[in-house]
Amino acid sequence: MHPSLRKHLLVALVCTATAGASVTPSSARAYHTSKDRLLDTSAYSLHHRELRLGMMKLSYGVFKWLQLSTYTVPWLLGLVLDDLETFGSPNFEIKSTFYDRRRLALSASAEVVWGRVSSCTSPMIDPATREVCRTGQEFTDVDWIVLPIGVASSVRVNSRISVHVGGQYTVTHAVGGTQPVDAEVSGSAIIDMLQIYGMFEWRLSRVVALTLTTRWLPYVSEPVVFGNVDFGDGTTGTIGVQAAVLENNAFAVIPGAVFSWKRANIRLGVGYGAFFVEAFGLVVPASVLDYVSPELDIFVRF
Repeated sequence: MHPSLRKHLLVALVCTATAGASVTPSSARAYHTSKDRLLDTSAYSLHHRELRLGMMKLSYGVFKWLQLSTYTVPWLLGLVLDDLETFGSPNFEIKSTFYDRRRLALSASAEVVWGRVSSCTSPMIDPATREVCRTGQEFTDVDWIVLPIGVASSVRVNSRISVHVGGQYTVTHAVGGTQPVDAEVSGSAIIDMLQIYGMFEWRLSRVVALTLTTRWLPYVSEPVVFGNVDFGDGTTGTIGVQAAVLENNAFAVIPGAVFSWKRANIRLGVGYGAFFVEAFGLVVPASVLDYVSPELDIFVRF
């Protein structure tokens, strides 16, 4: 994507967020109250016509039981990474709190995240124009899609303490090809994983809530890669590979806190274990961050 176009898209995104904030109701819904609950790692969703504008996520309450969201980071990656051919990675989440009575709430959610990575294998090729990539023999294109589905339950033990438990199953599918010199390789890969999580919430005041989150990966499939190789001289071949990328039973234990003022909210946490990408049910091997598992989000809620 051309740098000037990236700047215009970023300006448009900021303007859209600002405009959205200006037309929302003025009543504050950020404080921890009996009606306003934690939205992340829980079964709760936004109220009707309520809006969340955040560093990680934008959400809107269509009905009192239905919330639509998109995650900001995948979109913004397209502004800084030339290899992302589209403006980031389009993504969409729908979450329904279909039951919320007395002390119990239940929800179901589904997401779609799509992306395309295009890069040149030769450092002499300009990734912004990709002219040589289109006409020559040295480029790589990969399309991928992530499909997480989840369920969650939240129990209000009393006015200060709540317990949240849920699960998320994620299917990741990638299809692509590469053309090194005098050869062509194409194929696909699939990986599935199941995540179970729980969060203990203790509200110290209407501003401060302490949390303790645990995440566990009881199942992850071995990536199955199928592909074809064409050497251009009539010689072809087939590739079939299974490899263990993540081990079953990856986990994380994360103490944290959520601060909610009149409109602003801050969620902070750091723990031990694998790095779970909460939004999409994906896991980064623990060794990447030396077993440090963080949580961070800043948002306003109207």
